[in-house]
Amino acid sequence: MRLGLIVTVGIGLISASAVRSADDKLAYPLVAGYGGVIPLPKAAEQPRKGAKVVFDVTADANKGLERAARLLNLYGAAGLKADDVKVVVVLHGEATKAALTDAAYKTRFGAEANPNLPLIRALKKAGVEVFVCGQALGYKGFKESEVAGDVPVAVAALTVVVNRQGDGYAYVPVP
Repeated sequence: MRLGLIVTVGIGLISASAVRSADDKLAYPLVAGYGGVIPLPKAAEQPRKGAKVVFDVTADANKGLERAARLLNLYGAAGLKADDVKVVVVLHGEATKAALTDAAYKTRFGAEANPNLPLIRALKKAGVEVFVCGQALGYKGFKESEVAGDVPVAVAALTVVVNRQGDGYAYVPVP
């Protein structure tokens, strides 16, 4: 019984140390400060030029936006450029609010600024297309005028997903 306790404590210490060690090794080659990766140049299944992906973000917008940044940084860590992969992010459901202007976000949620906009701008700078669902805006009671100017309003998330899949994009849901 005591051995189990010692092992559990030991594993906890190793895990904390491993987390600190991993954080120290994170790289951000294409999207600075977001979506850090651990470069693994000898790992199997390296990123390749020409991939296309659409991230369908429905709940935690930050999780979906970070995942898009991580994908780009995986490409950068493999020596590729941002334009070697085509990335689209579509926000809807609970993630819709991530597309609001700072003023609209402050009015509706009390925060000084929309915490998602800096990452959206960093992604767009790296060539990522970010859309917000027009249907979700309506269902959530947001006006198009409340959407940040650098986030286009799509008629629906469904149209973005269907259109991009028709263009050969891989579908990645981010609930």
